[in-house]
Amino acid sequence: NQNPEKIPSSWRLTNDMSNSEYRAEPRAQCVECGLMMSNEALKPSKLKRHLETKHPSLVGKSVEFFKRKENGLQMQKRSVVSLTGNSKCALKASYLVARRVAQTKKAFTIAEELVLPAAVDMCREMIGKAAAKKLLTIPLSNDTVSHRIADMATDIQHQLLERIKSRSYFSLQLDESTDVTNAALLLVFVRYRWDSSLHKDILFCGELPTQTTAQECFRCMDNYFKENGLDWQNCVGVCNDGGASMTGRHHGFVRQILDRDGCNLKTINFIKNNAVNSRCFAKLCEGLEADHVQLLYHSEVRWLSRGLVLKRLFELRNEVLSFLTERNSPFAHYYANAQFTAKLAYLCDIFSLLNLLNISLQGRNSNLFFVADKVQAFKRKLALWIKRAQEKWMDMFPLLSYILENSPQVKISDLVSQHLSQLAVKFDDYFPEDPREGHMWIAYPFSVDPTKNYVALPSHLESQLLEVATDSTLKLQWGKLDLGSFWIAVSKEYPCLALRAVKLLLAFTTTYLCESGFSIVATATLRVSLCPIPPRVDLIMSVKQAQVL
Repeated sequence: NQNPEKIPSSWRLTNDMSNSEYRAEPRAQCVECGLMMSNEALKPSKLKRHLETKHPSLVGKSVEFFKRKENGLQMQKRSVVSLTGNSKCALKASYLVARRVAQTKKAFTIAEELVLPAAVDMCREMIGKAAAKKLLTIPLSNDTVSHRIADMATDIQHQLLERIKSRSYFSLQLDESTDVTNAALLLVFVRYRWDSSLHKDILFCGELPTQTTAQECFRCMDNYFKENGLDWQNCVGVCNDGGASMTGRHHGFVRQILDRDGCNLKTINFIKNNAVNSRCFAKLCEGLEADHVQLLYHSEVRWLSRGLVLKRLFELRNEVLSFLTERNSPFAHYYANAQFTAKLAYLCDIFSLLNLLNISLQGRNSNLFFVADKVQAFKRKLALWIKRAQEKWMDMFPLLSYILENSPQVKISDLVSQHLSQLAVKFDDYFPEDPREGHMWIAYPFSVDPTKNYVALPSHLESQLLEVATDSTLKLQWGKLDLGSFWIAVSKEYPCLALRAVKLLLAFTTTYLCESGFSIVATATLRVSLCPIPPRVDLIMSVKQAQVL
C-alpha cells in the first residue's frame, strides 16, 4: 500500500539532533516499545505484523494517538540527553576547579566553602537563577577535590612514564629533606627528550622510612624504577646537593648507580628565642623608627640564607646595641666595637655576592654551559678582589667601604684578603676543572673548528661536525631555537652527533627544581591544621598537588 496513511502508525522515524550519527542516518523506532528496527523491517507488511502481534490493543488507533506517543518519546530522549550533558559538564567543571585548587596550593575545603558559593552568587546576579542552580550540581566537597587531584596526578604520572620509556635516555635531579611533620622525603625530577625539545617534570616524591642515607635513597628510587619498568642504564646524569652521602666514592648514591650499572647567630637567638625579648625588641625598633622591627632566624633549611640574616642584623645593629645594653647581655660590647662592625659588614657583602651567584644559577632551563660560564666568571672575580684587597681597596664591598670611611682606624684588608683566598681555594675544590673542555662544539657548533680546537669526539663525528658547521639551513635555525631544540632538529640528519650533544644537555646542573618542589610540599603540608585530613594523607596529597602544578 503506497498511501502513507495506510501504513501502521506505530512506526515513526526519530531523529536525535544532538548526535550527528542520527542526523546522517535516522532509524525507525516503535513509539510504544522503543524497539529499533533495520531498513528491512520498514516494509509495510512487517510493520503491520509487528503492530498486530506486539501491540494488538493499539490496532485501529488514530494517527493523532501515535503522534502524541512520538512527541512523548522525543521529549524523553531530550531529557536524557540534557541530563547526560549536564552531568558531563559538572564532572569536567569539578576537575577544573580541583586543578585550580592544586595550582594555588589552597586547602581543599576552599572549593566547597568559597569558590562554589561565590560562583553561584555571581551567576545569580549576572546571568540568572537558572544558571546559578546548574552550578549547584558541581561536586566540590573536600573528599571529591582530593580524589580529583589524585586522579589527575595518577594520569600525569602515567603519561610521564610512557614518555620516558619511549625515549632512550633521561637524567635525574634529586634531593632529600624533612618536612614540618618530620617526614623524610626524597624528591626526584627527570629531564627527557619529547617531540622537538627537552622537557622536565617531577618524577616522584617518596617517603624515606628510616634514615636519609645514600643507601635508603637508592633503595627508594630502585624500587620505583622496578615497579614502573624504568632502566638505570638509560640514566645519563644525576644531579644532587653535593653532600657526602650522595657523592661518596664508596657508598654514595651515584656510586651505587654506577655499581649497578658563630657570635652573630648567638645574638639573634638571644633575642628571638624569648618571646618577651622579641616583643621588647620590636617595640624598641618602632620607637627608634627603624626600617625593620624583627631579626631573621638563621636556618639550614632552604630559602633562608645567611646573607639575608646578616644583612638584617647589620641594618639593625644600632637597635641591637641599645637592646642588648638594656638587657645587660654579654654580646653588647661587640656591637660597640668598630672592628667587629667592619667584619659584620664584610660578611654581609660577601654573602650577598654569593647569593647573587646562587640566584643566577637557578632556573628551569639552565644547562652545563650556562652554569659553567657563571662559575668561571665568579672565580675570576675572586682573583680580582684578592688583588684589590691586597692593595687596600675595598670599593667592591659597599657596606664595608661605608664603615671604613667612617672608621678609618679599622684595619681589615689583610683579613679580607686571607678569607677571599680561602674562598677561592674552596671554589677550586668544588670546581676543579672546566666541564666545557672538549664540549664547546655543542654550544658553538658554527665557530668551533675540529681542525684547530680540541673536541671530545671520534673522527667520524668530527667529520659530521664539520658538515653541521657549514650547513647554511641549520645556521638559520640556530638563532631561533634553544640549544636542546637545535640539536634535536640536527638529529634528523646527524643522529649520532646529536645524541652526544643531547646526552650532555639532558644533565641537570642544580637542584633548583627540588628546592622549589620542597617549598610547594612544605606550603601544602601546613594545611594539616586547617583541613580534616590525616597528616599522612595530607602529605600524599601535597605531593599530588606538586605533580599537578
